[in-house]
Amino acid sequence: MDHLQHKILYSFGDSLIAGHELKIGMLDDFVKRHQLNFHNFAVNGATVIPTKPTDHTWASENHVPDLATQIKSAPAYQPDLIILDGTTNDAISYVDQLHPLGKLTADFTANNFDRNTYCGNLELIFHLLRSKYPLTRIYFVGVHHMPAIPLERQDRIQNISAQICRKWSIPVIDLYHAGQINTFIAEQARKYSYNDGQHPYDGGDGTHLNAEGYQRFYTPMLEAKITPEFNY
Repeated sequence: MDHLQHKILYSFGDSLIAGHELKIGMLDDFVKRHQLNFHNFAVNGATVIPTKPTDHTWASENHVPDLATQIKSAPAYQPDLIILDGTTNDAISYVDQLHPLGKLTADFTANNFDRNTYCGNLELIFHLLRSKYPLTRIYFVGVHHMPAIPLERQDRIQNISAQICRKWSIPVIDLYHAGQINTFIAEQARKYSYNDGQHPYDGGDGTHLNAEGYQRFYTPMLEAKITPEFNY
């Protein structure tokens, strides 16, 4: 018996969940397998750090709601599970460029979170989730290595995100360290990622995976972490 079947899932995050140009995101295959009642609030271009239009380097992404805004705008009804990502757009355009990475706070008090930093805003996001959905299982996805971001910056943002998750007792679905997908490897980027939705199998820069990539690499990690908790 599938105890996940028809459960309510909320998702928050960026284009890796929203689906980019193909409208196929990292959760879609997992959702289909379990016939989940899926409410996807992720938005292409979204960030952990709140941004303003003049921060963006591409005009079409102005006024993109950050993750905290997505959470505040979502229904108050308690879902069965929440899955979110982050890191990618912050690492590409904001951390070390417009905002510092920051550090963990010593407690769980929202007033102590530094809203000018990535860490302070990720802690705010978890505080919002735990306050609004206190009985819901929450999972954070550490996304795969991608060559659009300097490796040293990726390492720092992924590692500090995992530390913050541990502090807030939120499991990490860790594609970054153990997902078998690393699109710095050119053949993996060519086969499993795309840039242009009109040519999904012509090879991409490694950021957005195609349906085969998400199914092959993300679905098994989602299954391994989430399914046993609901079938217990």
